[in-house]
Amino acid sequence: MKSIYKLIYLSAFLLLFSSCQKEVAEIIQPTDGEVLKPNANITALVQKTVKNDGSKDNIMDNASCLNVKLPVTVIVNGLEITVDSEEDFDVIEAIFDEFDEDDDDLTFIFPIVIVLNDYTEITINNYDELENLIEECENEIDDDIECLDFVYPITLSVYDEANQLIETITVESDEQFYKIIDDIEDYQLVAVNFPITVILFDGTEKLINTMDELENTIEEVKDMCDEDDDNDYDDDDCKDCTQEQLTELLLSCTWTVDKLKINGVDNTEQYTNYTFWFLEDGTLKAKETGDYIYGTWIVDTTDSGILVKINFENLTDFSFNWVLYEIEENAELDLRFEDNRLELEKECIDDKIELKNILNEGTWIVANYTVNEENYTSTYNDFLIDFKEDFTVTATKDNDIVSGIWEVEYDSGELKLDLNFGETAPFNEFNEDWRVLDVRNDRVEVKYIDSDTGELTKLVFEKAV
Repeated sequence: MKSIYKLIYLSAFLLLFSSCQKEVAEIIQPTDGEVLKPNANITALVQKTVKNDGSKDNIMDNASCLNVKLPVTVIVNGLEITVDSEEDFDVIEAIFDEFDEDDDDLTFIFPIVIVLNDYTEITINNYDELENLIEECENEIDDDIECLDFVYPITLSVYDEANQLIETITVESDEQFYKIIDDIEDYQLVAVNFPITVILFDGTEKLINTMDELENTIEEVKDMCDEDDDNDYDDDDCKDCTQEQLTELLLSCTWTVDKLKINGVDNTEQYTNYTFWFLEDGTLKAKETGDYIYGTWIVDTTDSGILVKINFENLTDFSFNWVLYEIEENAELDLRFEDNRLELEKECIDDKIELKNILNEGTWIVANYTVNEENYTSTYNDFLIDFKEDFTVTATKDNDIVSGIWEVEYDSGELKLDLNFGETAPFNEFNEDWRVLDVRNDRVEVKYIDSDTGELTKLVFEKAV
């Protein structure tokens, strides 16, 4: 009787075991949409994506085909520092940027270890060895893809010729992934266990479910970012800057020229006394002494980065589509165009005070008052206008005195002259917040545009003789 029970139990076990084996085989069976194959386009794309990026430390070695293994000791402009991480590249850049006119120099303390694109490590003992290696590898095609990164861990399954699972590999780094693909012909079959996650050049994450989807994504984005393979160390200083941030900053104050180089020639000296106003309507004012010079400006975003497009008819040294390189402490701007460089410093010279002081000096007449080109200046003939320090204002003609108040203020980045003469005609026509167009020692021009009708009114005060 016991033998019968054992036979029934054994039969049930074998049936269950056979069922489980079939289920496992079905679960682990790889599909073409999961498999990395030798000589396939997707395999080459993945390997290029996980290649060692040698451009990150170009500030030290000036070579995108290799990088220096950290930590390393260097002498930067005479200062010895130990570079422990990529964050220390900013320290080197800060030393380079401290002075504009010096010759920047970086020297390695040998020996150092160099890592090539395929993660091969080579010990270098002197500059001759380093320069020979750089010359050799820089002649190769730089085909690494830096516009996409894998999120690890990624699980790979290795199968034999009968599609039976041999082992499961957990990939934790680009280097490990690169070496597996480099030896892929030694494996029978390698499958990626989807889904996986990738991070695109703009910081967005994308979930990938098939090999075709991965191939299409890499092909789509591989040329969409600046791989920073040059030696322009400043071009990432404003990677987090925004068009809105720059626009608001330009409108916030007045600006002076800290540096201007045109085609490598230093033109700073001839513009040190200039002041610039970026106005909300796209007008750009420049003033040295006397009259304003008018131009236009606009902030735009293109593939080249954030641009400040400046156009002056009479100041051609400034008329370029400047690329924003850096905003320093919200007070200095570094702008570049090819071999030209413009550095602006937020001076915040209070032109409100300038206008107040000018109006306080002496008495004034109405030299021009037009409404939609209809001239009403004669209405105000013989009136002497006195802008007093207590911000009261009087208009006097013989024994006729009209009193009011005045103020100078900023509104939306624009200098305004506020006048209020109450209900007394004809000066009640001046009761507006006038936008200041031009300020000189003997002349002030303002205008007002009615937001409902579009009516344009211009008012000019000139110093009484």
